Amino acid sequence: MLEATLTSQPRGDSLAFELRVENHGDEAAELSFPDAQRLRVTVSLAAGGDDADPVWRSDADRMFAQVVGTETVPAGESVTFETAWKEPEPGEYLAVGEVTCQDREIRDEETLLT
Repeated sequence: MLEATLTSQPRGDSLAFELRVENHGDEAAELSFPDAQRLRVTVSLAAGGDDADPVWRSDADRMFAQVVGTETVPAGESVTFETAWKEPEPGEYLAVGEVTCQDREIRDEETLLT
């Protein structure tokens, strides 16, 4: 069983996000990816709920190498994926972090104040 935990913290003029994926199962879990991207964080105004338009996305205006890849999460261990939002505007936001793997939904969300 995989469990995701999204956290954020200020780092200089950025807000750093970490999505930690823990494997609580008895066997290693292999995650398959269609390209080099591993994590997508979408930030929306908290007042808008789940349907609010994003104010920032970690993969906006970015290109990823078109290479199929895998990540293995050993049993009882974890892997962490990271990204950062440069110069966020002050406000209350809802951040949703999701691993961009195929065939699994691994996500978590966090309400944050910048």
